[in-house]
Amino acid sequence: MSVTVDLEKRLGKEKVIRDPDILRIYARDPTLLEYQLPLAVVYAESVNDVVEVVKFAIENKLYITPVFHSTSLSGNAATTAQKTIVLSSEKMNRILEVSEVDWLATVEPGIRIDEFNLELMRYGLQWPVDPASSKTASVGGTIINGGGGMRGAKYGPASHWVLGLEAVIGTGEIIRVGCRTVKCREGYDILHLFVGSEGTLGIITKAMLRLAPLPESFVGVVAQFEDVVSLAKAVVESRRRRLWLLVAEFMDDDSSEFVGLERKYTLWLGIDATKGSEDVMLTRLREVIDKVGGKISAEARDWGTFFKLLGPRRLLYPASVKKAIEQYGGDALVLIGDVAVPFSKLPEALQEMKQTAKDYGIPTIFGGHVGDGNIHPILWFNKSDEIQKKKVAELYERFDEIALRHEGTISAEHGIGLHKKEFLKKTYEAKNSAAVLRIFREIKRIFDPYGIFNPGKIFD
Repeated sequence: MSVTVDLEKRLGKEKVIRDPDILRIYARDPTLLEYQLPLAVVYAESVNDVVEVVKFAIENKLYITPVFHSTSLSGNAATTAQKTIVLSSEKMNRILEVSEVDWLATVEPGIRIDEFNLELMRYGLQWPVDPASSKTASVGGTIINGGGGMRGAKYGPASHWVLGLEAVIGTGEIIRVGCRTVKCREGYDILHLFVGSEGTLGIITKAMLRLAPLPESFVGVVAQFEDVVSLAKAVVESRRRRLWLLVAEFMDDDSSEFVGLERKYTLWLGIDATKGSEDVMLTRLREVIDKVGGKISAEARDWGTFFKLLGPRRLLYPASVKKAIEQYGGDALVLIGDVAVPFSKLPEALQEMKQTAKDYGIPTIFGGHVGDGNIHPILWFNKSDEIQKKKVAELYERFDEIALRHEGTISAEHGIGLHKKEFLKKTYEAKNSAAVLRIFREIKRIFDPYGIFNPGKIFD
């Protein structure tokens, strides 16, 4: 009797999928070239289902790759080992509690961020973690990736907005960490080990989230620039003037053209305001743009209008995929970088990355969350062209080197996954902190003693 038949008996046939076409969909993320076909996809519906899958994997010496809606872009949701079960939490998608006094919510991890925030609007609240893929991205996936997004300029990444977690670790035990309070120091901070762990330590089954009130009012502008340095200086100038931006997003000239905008460098700046201060805040934003030589193409006096103006920015990745297919057809493959630099280094770093991409001759566009220094270079190539593939790998590393040279990081919000494993090692070696990788492995062994969770990711 096959292993998957035993799994069906244990969980129920309706929860275990073995159709090869469905397995292929769940086996990879959009950026991965190679993958292993999993044995099965399990649709978990409860923490008990997760416990059973973990125990089954231990008993049968199998691996587990956890997924939510598979929108991650670093290979961390792909199956890379044989004898793997993909455990999908997309059906665990309920809102269990919202407290409009404590400003917290308890949810299952599979709920989509936009659906969650739509419900929170009834309470005048929000979960302000806002990846570009928020229509599809889940709360759980965003937590294990350490995601950020478009409101990161003010609110920061997911780690700032998680109060507590329930998870199943690699022994089959359920653990609950964190508190209902903002201040919580109950021993080691195990909670935040899970944030950004990419499913290597356990399976999140419930999350207690910190919420923020919706802005009382909001204003924003869309501005265009002739060059990337002037655009980056607008963000620097905003900070010099003590403007705490809520949104600061950009696209370069090529990507702006791809999504139907004028072929200029495009910047979206938005800031929350109190009622009656809209004109003052708009004037301050106009002054910033004027100071660095930009031209305002649109203005908004409320979040709804600005949200619509942000539409083209959310098309950054889909637009590059479309362009890649037009250029290379079925042989196209798209990679998205994810680096960050201090605000003061933005002009130089962006200019250097643009020039480096030009020198390599690889199709590359740039966008990102400049309000927190986060830059996303997107490059595409013909996966059948070995010479081009080698150049792309080199260029991808050059972007990481530029970020480090400017005192930044090689991974801001997408994680390490498969794409940045080797450079993570180089990063810690450059810091004379190779011991950190040993500590990573020891932490992994504590939470996952049988080595079943998401093998080959981060540092394996």
